[in-house]
Amino acid sequence: MTEKQKQYDALFTPIKIGNIEIKNRIGMAPMNLNFTREGYISEQQMAYFAARAKGGTGLIMTDAIRTSEEGTNRTYYDNPHLWKAAHQKGLSELIETVHCFGAKIFIQMNIGPGPQGSSKKMGLQPRAASPIACKIPKENIPKALFQLVSKSAGYTSMAGELPREMTVDEIHAETERFAASAKMALVAGADGIEIHACHGYILHSFLSPRFNMRTDIYGGSFENRMRFLLEVVKATRQSVGSKAVVGVRTSTDEHMPGGLSLNEVKLIVKKLEEAGIDYYHQSCGSYEALNYFIPDTEGLGLRDVKEIKSVVKIPVLGYSVHDPDAVDKAIREGMCDMITHGRPLIADPEWVNKVKEGRAGEIVKCKKDYLCVLRLIQGLPSRCSVNPNLGRERYMPEYWRGPTKISYWQSTI
Repeated sequence: MTEKQKQYDALFTPIKIGNIEIKNRIGMAPMNLNFTREGYISEQQMAYFAARAKGGTGLIMTDAIRTSEEGTNRTYYDNPHLWKAAHQKGLSELIETVHCFGAKIFIQMNIGPGPQGSSKKMGLQPRAASPIACKIPKENIPKALFQLVSKSAGYTSMAGELPREMTVDEIHAETERFAASAKMALVAGADGIEIHACHGYILHSFLSPRFNMRTDIYGGSFENRMRFLLEVVKATRQSVGSKAVVGVRTSTDEHMPGGLSLNEVKLIVKKLEEAGIDYYHQSCGSYEALNYFIPDTEGLGLRDVKEIKSVVKIPVLGYSVHDPDAVDKAIREGMCDMITHGRPLIADPEWVNKVKEGRAGEIVKCKKDYLCVLRLIQGLPSRCSVNPNLGRERYMPEYWRGPTKISYWQSTI
């Protein structure tokens, strides 16, 4: 091992999350790149994830998979679906592909959009905790992205519509559907489930004092605002069993007036740990605070994630730290237990292998020009200005799954 490799010992130390061992401390953050085809896993999607798994990434997290038809009918984007057998078959193929290339895979699951939802797909009004619209101040959009979207027809799709208040019956129904979808994911071979509760989506809107103005048992007090998420955690755990890995992702700070603050999120994560989750995954901001959600400057969340880690014993995953030295330092100094990469792995799927082999200087770095995000906003498959292979991985034989021998499936349920 060279001296260059030795300085990244922390980054390449295996970690256990629940009963799953991950070979290193780099995960792929969940991102929607519009590679799904009407909710079904596509060949391109499988090859895209295969490239990152082959590139050495220890943990792959999928796009936010919708758990019900009601949830997906109120979104502008084409997320994967998982509520019937036809969806499960494609997910199983994806999981097998990722495993073939040596990575673990967690399935991120999402009830649906909240205040930033759209009626464009089906003409259905978005749902949220309360009828409060998403507002995206110009100053909260990263400068490079604003320059693109202000000249694009896609800019209007970023403006949230007025949602209607979600009914109690809908809350109960979506909780049941989520738990059923989680079990389908485990049966398909997933290594874990991640509950999406950030970025202004439905579960986030219930947690947030900015968006939750309800007067029933799901609003008002801190305990009431947490109720929906805790019910989803409990139902999911009952569905998938005690051995399956279940985690939650929230924003550690909403960065909007009246929104979630770090101090309140610390209490939320402690409650989630008590409820039995196996790990916590950090994000930050929301659609209203895109400069924290997809920041120009890396490392903005390290202070927050360190605070979260100080109050819980479960593994804590940080985000938006792109430089290998900074990643290794964050893990070595106990700020977090893993870092998940988004745009760095879009730009260079070999990021992990290059660091491990002492070739960190060869990493193709993200330009943060937001081309990938603009394409998503426009409803198009994402592309990358520094990685011309993004979107064409399915044509590259090195990312095709070879013959695999499947042993008898040992259920964790």
